[in-house]
Amino acid sequence: MNRKNYLYSSGEFAKFTGVNKRTLHYYNDIGLFCPEVIGENGYHYYTCFQFAQLELILTLRKIGLSIEEIKDYVTKPSDESFSQMMTKKKKLIDESIEQLLSAQAFLEQKAERLKLGMQSKHGSIELCTLPERKIVLSSPISGKYDEEDFSVAAEFSLRLKKLFHLYDNFGSRILVDNIQKDYFNRYDSFFAYCPPSSDTYDFILPAGRYLRAFCIGSWRQLPDIYQSILSYADHQGLTLDGHAYEEGLNEMSIEDQNDYITMITIKCSE
Repeated sequence: MNRKNYLYSSGEFAKFTGVNKRTLHYYNDIGLFCPEVIGENGYHYYTCFQFAQLELILTLRKIGLSIEEIKDYVTKPSDESFSQMMTKKKKLIDESIEQLLSAQAFLEQKAERLKLGMQSKHGSIELCTLPERKIVLSSPISGKYDEEDFSVAAEFSLRLKKLFHLYDNFGSRILVDNIQKDYFNRYDSFFAYCPPSSDTYDFILPAGRYLRAFCIGSWRQLPDIYQSILSYADHQGLTLDGHAYEEGLNEMSIEDQNDYITMITIKCSE
């Protein structure tokens, strides 16, 4: 027969739609999407009017519907069922987008911190201007890093996962007053930075000038770094305010703890 120009064999239809021919055969076998016309020669043909139907099926697959869910819909389509299905899936897509954006921000943050760490030198101290940052705080800790403190850390990690969809790394903070009194182990809480758009936070670190110092190696070296910070601030006529915030810069990329880089950030004023 002279086939009409709106009819397509499975090979032609697959080529035009970019779908694997085997996929079309599979959809036909399970009754999900079948050729609409049987020619005089007994061959099955798809029509140009089926492009939109296949596109719908492929889109529903992309957004996570199972084959059975799609079959249920295409066999009994209705405005109401489509609306309900789209509302449900749109919510899931929005949640996935939020999680992907959080993951992107997390990776960008890690890349920035790693770059900062690679450029740092042990014992170096610098003045910098930082923007406002939102943070969340854990329950109080003793600073002994005993079983109770580790329990707080675990609870805090789960809270970060719930808030930001990631087990974000977090640091410790210690009052400047404790540093000035040589109480270098008297930490009061863990902390983590929030995404700038977050409505959930416990405290805001104001924009302004900060002292930033680096310690490469064991945490046992931190008291010496703090002594250097106090001496630097005294010589520069700076007043240290609030807390010192300690955070690891390369915890995901080291094999030896002696290569661990800790960054200390403290608000200061003249």
